[in-house]
Amino acid sequence: MIDWDTLVQNESEKILNYVNKILGDLDNSKDIVQDAFIACYRNIGNIDEDYLLSWLYKTAHNKAINFLKKNKRFKFGSIPDLVDRVDIEADTKKERLNKYIKEVFCTLKPKHALVLDLQFYQKKSYKEISEITGLTIPAIETILVRAKKECKKKLQGFKDLGVL
Repeated sequence: MIDWDTLVQNESEKILNYVNKILGDLDNSKDIVQDAFIACYRNIGNIDEDYLLSWLYKTAHNKAINFLKKNKRFKFGSIPDLVDRVDIEADTKKERLNKYIKEVFCTLKPKHALVLDLQFYQKKSYKEISEITGLTIPAIETILVRAKKECKKKLQGFKDLGVL
């Protein structure tokens, strides 16, 4: 039996972060997550409990992509509410590094950023990523290799600044 309150409490923030990385707009991301949970609630009897979380992510993902298609003014992965430009005068090395990593993340191709987010921040398995994104596992592996390479290259610039 699914404990709806626990599901919403444990997963809503993670799904919100995921959707916000797609949309770059917190208010619209909240609306999309709410719509995904409503759709889940309405279909709860038709969803296998083992795949409930994947179903929720996939629904939120699809709703976010549809939103982007309808509203061309939003840029995939811009995250203006969350990311400031790198400030070399930041208080600590860790703060500067975190800001730079977020900025680098936002410059990745959208599909690369989403797959990295699902693997590293959301701690999803390849199978779960595949279910959420509709990509094959070999495609996910390829995307991760390319995305990591791109991140490493861009983080080299941060190292050149003397922060790493």
